[in-house]
Amino acid sequence: MVAIMTFPYDIRSNLTMLVDLLNTAGGIAESGDELTTTTGLRDFAARHDFSGPLTATKTDVEATRRLRDRFDAAFSMDPDAESDGSADPEAEDAATRDALERRIVDEVNLTLRETDALPQLVRHDDWDWHLHAAGAEASLADRVAVDVALVLIDLIRSGDLDRLGRCAAPDCRAYLADFSRNRSKRFCDTGNCANRTHVAAFRARRSEAG
Repeated sequence: MVAIMTFPYDIRSNLTMLVDLLNTAGGIAESGDELTTTTGLRDFAARHDFSGPLTATKTDVEATRRLRDRFDAAFSMDPDAESDGSADPEAEDAATRDALERRIVDEVNLTLRETDALPQLVRHDDWDWHLHAAGAEASLADRVAVDVALVLIDLIRSGDLDRLGRCAAPDCRAYLADFSRNRSKRFCDTGNCANRTHVAAFRARRSEAG
């Protein structure tokens, strides 16, 4: 049994929301881009328990897609582009992690500025006290954006940014949230990647064995 790391409910929920947001992109979602309509954005917000009115405009859809694409680009940047040419693998890994963290920090700070974020403690529905950084009167796009920023702030400050990973299946680009204690999750939840990969490896071993 995989040991599960304990995170506050709001962090788990917002990280799951961020993974879901990234996985709505056309190059990942099986049915194509899932955020092209106001209905799609409202459905996304509803399944992640956003408080306040779930009223979406075309502008909200466009802003949320820009947010998604900005963070996808930051997480997807080629590590070799940040390499300093060091022969030390550990130093290279550390440099790559640091470069990723700096890119995400830049995007988080930009998001906070663009949304005029004002953190405040709130309690609603089944949620105990947690942070919001936009009021219920803010646009749906801004409410999504500040929750993305808040969970990334939590992950960066705790050294857990690698809890947001990519699927290990060679034919999958989906993101995943890794809540395992030893950071061992390798496959996404969007498809059947773990089973497909294990079956392929088993068949390959049988083929090699003759």
